[in-house]
Amino acid sequence: MLAELPPYRALLVVDTKGFGSNPAATQAMVSAAIPDVLSQAFTRAGLREVWETALFPHGTGDGYGLGFDPRFLPAVVTRFFDELQAVLAERDTRLRAAARSVRLRMRASLNVGPILEPAPGTTSAAAIGSAVITTHRLLDAAPVRAVLERSDPDQTFLAVALSQRVFEDVLASEYAQLPATKVVPADVRIKEYHGTVYLYIPNPSGDLLRHGAGGDYAGELAEAKAVIEALAPGSTTNIISGTQHGTAIQVGQVHGNLNHG
Repeated sequence: MLAELPPYRALLVVDTKGFGSNPAATQAMVSAAIPDVLSQAFTRAGLREVWETALFPHGTGDGYGLGFDPRFLPAVVTRFFDELQAVLAERDTRLRAAARSVRLRMRASLNVGPILEPAPGTTSAAAIGSAVITTHRLLDAAPVRAVLERSDPDQTFLAVALSQRVFEDVLASEYAQLPATKVVPADVRIKEYHGTVYLYIPNPSGDLLRHGAGGDYAGELAEAKAVIEALAPGSTTNIISGTQHGTAIQVGQVHGNLNHG
């Protein structure tokens, strides 16, 4: 007998930046805030049903994961992430009033695919399938982490990673009202996964505005620094083009007399 394909489910996973650097008391406060801000964002987005009927919801201490019916994907992509950015911004004010160093900034990953759900009545909250693994790989990908590293922590509270499948089925197919031109593709290589992630940043700021999101920013920065160092005092760069007659002398620093004859 052939195995049956598990049902297609949408999967949302979030985690928080810098969770482990907080003291234990602060970690408890931040961990408790995570499901609350997600609940508020779903409610404000008009998607309370998604939260209340979530499939295999589970907390991870520094994050949260849940599955839901894929029919909600266009609404989640269109409305939920903007609301989550707004809720996080509001919550940041309250958290930092309690402890100045505390921040709640999130990475979110959204994917869809066949997922083997935990059996009813079991205590395990872990779903199984390659779609689950990919969702977590995208969440940990360097381009997604770089969004929060390169942005203003007082303005950008959320970095969203949309999978290739979500991009093709929901954005490129124009089921969502979020234009495909508002996401940025970035190449991802992490462990055994290699693919494309589509970055959505509800409120870009800081270095993201100067240099954009995605791409090999670190590599481009290294190349730019190498050019600057090559042109620094003590180095000489000369360009000779066209047809030249006679002798061309390139000199960096000269001490004493230079004679040519």
